[in-house]
Amino acid sequence: MLEIRTQPLHPGEWLNTIGQEYFSGFLAAGGAAAKFVIGDEAAHEEIQSECAVLARHHGLLQAHLSTGETKLQMVQEMFFALVRALPWDGLLQRYLEELFTRHEYPWPSPGTALGTSELAEAFGIAPGIMARHRDQWLSRDLWDDPRLARDFRAAMIALCLARLDPHEGAGPNTPAHQWLRGEKPSLSSLRDFDITARITRTNARAMLISLCHFLRKAGASGLLLTLDLRPATRKNNTGLRYTPSAVMDLYEVLRELIDDLEHLPGLFILGVADLGLIAGDPKRTLDTYKALEMRIWPDVRPGDRQNPLAPLVMVSL
Repeated sequence: MLEIRTQPLHPGEWLNTIGQEYFSGFLAAGGAAAKFVIGDEAAHEEIQSECAVLARHHGLLQAHLSTGETKLQMVQEMFFALVRALPWDGLLQRYLEELFTRHEYPWPSPGTALGTSELAEAFGIAPGIMARHRDQWLSRDLWDDPRLARDFRAAMIALCLARLDPHEGAGPNTPAHQWLRGEKPSLSSLRDFDITARITRTNARAMLISLCHFLRKAGASGLLLTLDLRPATRKNNTGLRYTPSAVMDLYEVLRELIDDLEHLPGLFILGVADLGLIAGDPKRTLDTYKALEMRIWPDVRPGDRQNPLAPLVMVSL
């Protein structure tokens, strides 16, 4: 059984450190981090609430996923749940406005969706020329970006075109939209959008990396992703049930995310847990999966105190 033999940190002390070291500049500059917090319900409520405030203040998007509601041991299900939690209308609008403005065509009505013909009229150019400009800009900014997975590039172009010409692209529910959310349109319909394969465990990590890069293209400084691990570490949970092997799969997904952090710009992963993570069911605790334990266990401490910058801390009000 693992044990942290020091006094818990006060949530305020931990939040001050995290705010200064990560939210104030590091994430916006393209850094990424994963932190795990063990505490009771009251401490977690304060931490999640204040982290949300920090995220809004520093221009980060937010998403909260729970192991009790989503099968987070499957990385593709994590990706789909994350996609569904994001405000896509706003993201696409901000991305298109920035793209047009960058090419000296400032958006006529910021915050308002406009079709290509409306934009052409506002800018005083022929619709066909506007469409060619639009396609060239999207190709250069998305299709030619090597940081984005190929199918993700195709999907983002399809989403942008559907927003610019909803009558042609069937609005916000094209096969490309469905593919991104984890639904299963036919492969033949996906090929019409130049998407070659569905999102599965084998390519979901590449999609997550692509998503983090696109969010920054869309004007976000980064993403606060809160993962509630508590249901998975409880033997008798009322939501989704995790077998011990499913918990090991969850820990492997977390380990993979930590190893990928250098490729996930602006991502701050906040894993919240209770004592079940280190001192609960012996088949579900952190020390059953050494690869993750070695990455987050706080072996080095300043004297008899916890290091607030450690990957894993224990907090209490």
